[in-house]
Amino acid sequence: MRVLGGSADDRLGRWLDTGDHLLGGLRPLVGPQPAIVVGVGVGVGIGIGDGATSRSMSEAEAEAEVVRLRRSGVEVQAVPLRGLVRTRRDLVGICRRRGRDSVLVWRTDPSLLPELHLGAWYVANWRGRLTRRLGLTIGVPAEWLPPRLAADLAFWRGVREAAIEGEWRRLTASSYVVLCYHRVLGQAAPGQERMDVAPSALRRQLRLLRLLGWRALSAEALDAFHKDPQATLPRRRFVLTADDGFVEAVNEFMSLSRHKPQLFAVTGAVGGSAEWLGQTALADWGALRAFEAVGGTVGSHARRHVRLDALGEDEIEEELTGSLGDLRERLQVPLAVLAYPHGAHDARVRAEARRTGYALAFTTRQGRNGAGTDPWCLRRVEPKMWDGRLSFAWKVLTGVSPPARWERRLESRWRAKRATGRSVLSRRSSARSARDA
Repeated sequence: MRVLGGSADDRLGRWLDTGDHLLGGLRPLVGPQPAIVVGVGVGVGIGIGDGATSRSMSEAEAEAEVVRLRRSGVEVQAVPLRGLVRTRRDLVGICRRRGRDSVLVWRTDPSLLPELHLGAWYVANWRGRLTRRLGLTIGVPAEWLPPRLAADLAFWRGVREAAIEGEWRRLTASSYVVLCYHRVLGQAAPGQERMDVAPSALRRQLRLLRLLGWRALSAEALDAFHKDPQATLPRRRFVLTADDGFVEAVNEFMSLSRHKPQLFAVTGAVGGSAEWLGQTALADWGALRAFEAVGGTVGSHARRHVRLDALGEDEIEEELTGSLGDLRERLQVPLAVLAYPHGAHDARVRAEARRTGYALAFTTRQGRNGAGTDPWCLRRVEPKMWDGRLSFAWKVLTGVSPPARWERRLESRWRAKRATGRSVLSRRSSARSARDA
């Protein structure tokens, strides 16, 4: 494939030669090319630009052709094409045209969206999305901006010119955040606090969402949104999930059916204990059936709680196929959904999840999800024991944890408060023992 390359030793030329032209920081396993594709070379055994010819197609069509080639197993090599861009105005013109033409490509083949630049609105982090919104709203000339921002803003202005209202809303305003819990106890052993949230805290968090107008999405609604190229979502939507299938989490989620919760069970350990987390008790099949009966969704967390990306292909198949078979043998399973253990996945794991028949698969990578997010690489964010209302709201709005300094301060304050509380309880217990003596 031919990608834009710099034609001068200036800021614009050096940026083009980096080969990383996407705005944002949430690089997905399945996503658009980082460089701006402008052509496709045709030839066998020769490099692009070395006697090969280039098909006559727009930049957007070339990008789509690269996606098709990659999907068919063809190894695609990026070769810079120099001379097309000498000024920032040249860059803006090409990117704006790419944006317009990308909408036409998408209409022809909606399945390409997760691997096109057009599907990358939520690949950008919250800063990138905010910058993009401001640029589109204010109308600042793209030529005035640094190259990365100029290219991105010009592209999305081109998209806005070509897209009808429903298309624009699907691409840039239809998104959701997935909340990921594990234990719901509030009494985790030292070292396990990051995997635990007190039931009272969970309820406060869900109450805050309800008061702010957030509503839950079911697994079926997610599946429909990603499959229907014309579907849009109302604003303020979230998904409630819990991994592992701990007894207390299943019991707590049983009373939260109005939030359409999803639980992911390690099917080879159901009814036993979690050797990966201090031998914590896991719910049995009867409890999972009861959870399903009240409207919850039970999905797979594989057969064993192991990193799937560290296994051979036969083992990956056994983990995913076997786990889905376990679920279908004992439960209703109207829709097959998966959460990768430890969030670990690679191209082989994702491909096997698709072949096995899972409609959705969740990772532990952070970020919001939109129409351009690959359904087998969905992002999630984890509420923590020490989250207050503000930090929880941050996670829901942005899909990511607060800045590291903020997070550390919250955790240290929580730990100090917990230590003080334990000290007070210890003194009271000692005083009672002394009186009894």
